[in-house]
Amino acid sequence: MASSFLSAFIFEIPTGAIADLYGRKLSVLIGYSIEAIGFLSLFFIDGFYPIMFALILVGFGSTFSSGAKEAWVIDLVKKKKGLDKEYFVKSQSFDNSALLISGFIGAFVVGMYGLKSIWIVAFFSFLISIFALIFADEKYSKKKRSVRDSYKEIKDQTKISVKYSSKHPVLFWIFVAGFILIFSTAFSDGLTWTPFLQELGFPDYAFGYLWSAIAGLSIFSPWVSKKFLKSDTEKSQRNFIAGGILITSLITFLVLFANNLIFALGITLSSVFVYASLHPVERCYFHRFIPTKLRATIGSVEAMIATLAIIISYPIIGLMVDLIGPRYTIAIGSVLALPSAIIYYQIKDFKK
Repeated sequence: MASSFLSAFIFEIPTGAIADLYGRKLSVLIGYSIEAIGFLSLFFIDGFYPIMFALILVGFGSTFSSGAKEAWVIDLVKKKKGLDKEYFVKSQSFDNSALLISGFIGAFVVGMYGLKSIWIVAFFSFLISIFALIFADEKYSKKKRSVRDSYKEIKDQTKISVKYSSKHPVLFWIFVAGFILIFSTAFSDGLTWTPFLQELGFPDYAFGYLWSAIAGLSIFSPWVSKKFLKSDTEKSQRNFIAGGILITSLITFLVLFANNLIFALGITLSSVFVYASLHPVERCYFHRFIPTKLRATIGSVEAMIATLAIIISYPIIGLMVDLIGPRYTIAIGSVLALPSAIIYYQIKDFKK
């Protein structure tokens, strides 16, 4: 699994530059096509190294869409005030609706056709997405370029975006806070909660229902941010994000006192609900500070930082679960998230 993240880490920024130079739509379609091929190949192959190569291909393909898809949307809606927040709220609800449904469909398909059938389903889901996006609009003017000029432009675009991000008084701290947050929240995912709930007697077959319940909650959580965040100012968005991180950390820390299954499940579901409500506001806040011509590449810089945090955190988390157990590992992760909340509180309003 780490090989997929490592592949994404290596190729993230150059492919983001391709999206900024040649169009976000083209980049997303290329990425989805590569991922589709990678997932389809998993149906036909066996053995550790062939599977690892397929996952490297999937990771590579994901970099074409990771920053480009969001940049594509923002450029379409940015002139209409508040529409970006509407998009992030509704898209998150749609995504989690799909997760809720797929849990049940997946159980049926695997029961009928075996575990490998999931790769065929994944392949066709990408084909459907590609077909739908072919008809989507995009604001991009195509230019003629030679191969040499293309290579130089991609290199220059990458260099400019990295420099812009590192020098920007807000983006730099968003990236620092983001790295800390991704690193710490990895302590509270399936790698830790699965063995912890098993220790409390949660049956293995019921995890599918738990993931569906989490997806169901996440359908409604984005609307919380829309309801409670009346103002679109930098300060209000920033404080909402910081407060949400703080509340999520406090709820998660209660795992130290969870000695029965009901209490543990309550902590899991409530922390997920609060954390998921931050996503629309966080995405709107992030895009406030990015110029259109660098949007996809800087989005890829952000994705690369998140990927690095996951690559580093997973082996550490696995070791900690083995040494001190999942309960204390989850609690430590909740404390590690606090610096990201402090950073968001300390960021100053940006003066152009």
